Amino acid sequence: MSNLTFFGASGIVTGSCFLLQQDSDSFLIDLGMYQESSDIQSENTKPLPFDPTSLNCVFITHAHLDHCGRLPLLAKAGYRGPIYMTPATKDIVEISLDDSARLAERKEEEDGIPALYTSDDVLKVLDLIQTVEYDTPFTHGSANIVFKDAGHILGSAIVEITDKSGKKTVFSGDLGNFPEDIIKPTEFISDASTVVIESTYGGETHKHEDVYEILQHEINEISNTNGVLLIPAFSIQRTQELIHRIGHLLKEKKISADIPIYVDSPMAIKVTEVFKKYTNLYNSHTASDETPFEFDTLILTEEAHQSKEILKVDGPKVVIAGSGMMSGGRIQYHLKNYISSYNTRILIVGYQAENTLGRQIETGVKRITLFEEDIPIHATITKIESMSSHADHPKLMKWLHTIKGLENVCIVHGEDDRRQALADAIKNDFPNVQIHLPTPTQTIEY
Repeated sequence: MSNLTFFGASGIVTGSCFLLQQDSDSFLIDLGMYQESSDIQSENTKPLPFDPTSLNCVFITHAHLDHCGRLPLLAKAGYRGPIYMTPATKDIVEISLDDSARLAERKEEEDGIPALYTSDDVLKVLDLIQTVEYDTPFTHGSANIVFKDAGHILGSAIVEITDKSGKKTVFSGDLGNFPEDIIKPTEFISDASTVVIESTYGGETHKHEDVYEILQHEINEISNTNGVLLIPAFSIQRTQELIHRIGHLLKEKKISADIPIYVDSPMAIKVTEVFKKYTNLYNSHTASDETPFEFDTLILTEEAHQSKEILKVDGPKVVIAGSGMMSGGRIQYHLKNYISSYNTRILIVGYQAENTLGRQIETGVKRITLFEEDIPIHATITKIESMSSHADHPKLMKWLHTIKGLENVCIVHGEDDRRQALADAIKNDFPNVQIHLPTPTQTIEY
């Protein structure tokens, strides 16, 4: 008998955290931050809903903060067991958690908001990480574990856990929008009795778009108008994809070689160095490119004073900055300075969660409030949907259809309408499978 309890990402996208208890083992899969509205984010400050010292081990699917962002709380609470993840995930987790801690410490110093954890807590939890390679089985307690390539971001994993009776539970993590631009495609699973699957794009199909063509158009438009192209982008994967694609446009002379391309994100700059390290994880297209993340007009603005200098640069320019949902980071300063100009273009290249500034701008609001200022929006807003690093509905279903022996499917990591759309499709295609839409703290026995 296995007990699976859902402590996050149940009816919402973020806060991934699942507790699997089987035989005498207790496994935690992910411990992510809540990142949506302020009400949802308040869950981060609540005590962990389980005893960390009772865990046998922890598995982390990938390095996005909504899957790993609360890991330091384990060390604070006395956990001293292993935390398993892929090598690339470890390198990016170190960057992500360090960045998260430093931001929290700064807020505590400037605004008096207590930090969730400190840089010292990050160091303690990093000491617990053990790396595992894809497709390399290992054991912990009575379970056999295998990490498969999820194809979502560099190092992302699907976690297979098989108990001593031979029943396999699979955690999809976030599945990639295969084939991806840089990394290898999502691996398919041959068999499992229980699957925990993400549903970020349940019920939706990504548009068939020519990303290169849209990027080319947007950059050429600001070239013609002496405007600014702002691209809010996640530091992990999305920024690297943009650099890679813009580099190809330059090589093919489809955009001007005189336009500066700014990457205005210290974290994205560090993560790009990790991407350069793991060439073994590239797909064949990227592997054939000697310098996939370098070109002459690329300007990396790591320091705050360098970021401020961007405003003083005349002429057309492209600014890629975090955060991806525009809810923080340097992109907000650029929005404040440029969003009211008719010569500004904003290119949305990722998912915008409910109650975020990005969702407001995406849905066409005419004014926003930033830094206590009411600012009109005159910029042209364009969205690329096909750059999402999440599988859409048809790809989620394609991935499920390769799995034999399914008995339970638990749908997580999605807003309720997305979860229900995926549930309806699974019910139609798998009439004998038990479908669960877990609520927070709900436990499923199987």
